[in-house]
Amino acid sequence: MTRTEIVEALARESGMQKKDIQYVVDGFLAKIRESIDRDETVEIRGFGTFYRLSKKARKVHSPIAGKVLDVPAKITMSFKASKIIEKEVN
Repeated sequence: MTRTEIVEALARESGMQKKDIQYVVDGFLAKIRESIDRDETVEIRGFGTFYRLSKKARKVHSPIAGKVLDVPAKITMSFKASKIIEKEVN
């Protein structure tokens, strides 16, 4: 499901205008991004937790190139689903 599909579904179900829903969805996602940039954890009870994850530099073997390549260290955002969501999905 894309962001546009989420906005359309919420607008249809709530009776609100798409532009108002779009504003809320964009603001929500921006706040998550800002918190992750500040190395804060975002916990949405009953849904899950977004957090910053640091990955170390490492070496990997590329079967296509036939040699060892260096993968630089990087920081990513990660998500861990709550137990409630995990039960529903499984």
